[in-house]
Amino acid sequence: MRINLVKTYNYLAALICIAIPFMTYAKAFVNICMICLFLIFVISFNKQKLYEIVRQKYIIAFAVFLFFVVSYSLLNGSFFVDFSETRKLAQIIFLTILFSLVEDKRFLIYGFILGVFISTLITDFNIINYYINSFDFLISKSSVEELFITQRLYLGILVVISIVLLSFLFNTLNTKEQRILYAILILYFVFTLFLISSRSALLIAFLLFITAIIYKSKSIYTPIIMAASLAIFSIIIITNKNLSNRFLYSEDSVRKSFVEKIKTHEPRYDIWKFSFEIFNEQNIALLGIGTYRTQELLVAKYRLMPIEKRRNWFIERNFNTHNQYVDIVLSFGFIGLILFVIFLKEIIMLSFKNIYSLSLILSLILFLTIENLFHRQLGSFIFALILILATHITNLKDEKDISS
Repeated sequence: MRINLVKTYNYLAALICIAIPFMTYAKAFVNICMICLFLIFVISFNKQKLYEIVRQKYIIAFAVFLFFVVSYSLLNGSFFVDFSETRKLAQIIFLTILFSLVEDKRFLIYGFILGVFISTLITDFNIINYYINSFDFLISKSSVEELFITQRLYLGILVVISIVLLSFLFNTLNTKEQRILYAILILYFVFTLFLISSRSALLIAFLLFITAIIYKSKSIYTPIIMAASLAIFSIIIITNKNLSNRFLYSEDSVRKSFVEKIKTHEPRYDIWKFSFEIFNEQNIALLGIGTYRTQELLVAKYRLMPIEKRRNWFIERNFNTHNQYVDIVLSFGFIGLILFVIFLKEIIMLSFKNIYSLSLILSLILFLTIENLFHRQLGSFIFALILILATHITNLKDEKDISS
């Protein structure tokens, strides 16, 4: 690319990263930026560079998975009704290529962190203001959507990714002022994790922290450090009113059993129960029933729920399986899942040499157990960006050996 095009390309990619937490409001803006990136890619087409990108094993593995999905949907006659989800899978490869062509990946990292920082800053202000005015340190369910600029589930994982990236920057830069700034931002984002009370993000962050201890520590005190960390984490959860209710449903004084509380308050209990019922009823083995049919059968299950208010809520929200692996099995069978696992194996093998790359990939893998990223355009952007940043960190030629 010519110098001016390179700069324009970098800034456009950074703008996309800044806008990721605001996809609900800025979808058109992000799509325009993405089209502009594609046009610059076409104008300055470099066959050799494109070949170097697409020949990577993890991209080939994901392309094979996508090829199977498209082929099966065509043979199954569900291509058009499943097109929305298939398009998002194809978009991941498209975005992976576009992000790979960014000459200076720091634009991606800084842009993403800036976008998450702005979103959390507004959300934190809203939450603190809510606490001050309500005199109640328990956020009501009806207030969540009003307080959060980015949906809580997604804001949580974006904050976790930002913490990993900031930790990487902190450990690879020598400037004292920069390290102080990144340390402050890390503390701020950790504070935000507890303030927004995102269960999934807190658990993923804790598991990444434990993984980092195991990965980097060779001390005989490692088990003690892990046990102490678990104890501190548990105490924080139990003693914080909002977190206690989010994790333990402490506000429910009617049901004594924790299992009964989960059945009552956790929608994923019913969603996953119905998903396994569909798996058994449809005799799913090597091949699945397609994404549209899967969602159709889930909604049919929701219509049979005995409690009207809960039934209407599930139908109105049109909940998907909320587990990407379960969704792949139901939609594309075990062949689809095997192909996707092969892709995960390739990206894990690539990222395993660096704890920060590995943490990014593990955060993605863990998040897929509670959410269907492939059902949202936001999910496609997050997925592609994590892949590129993880491989970039691993492949930095001039980085210090921070894994030892």
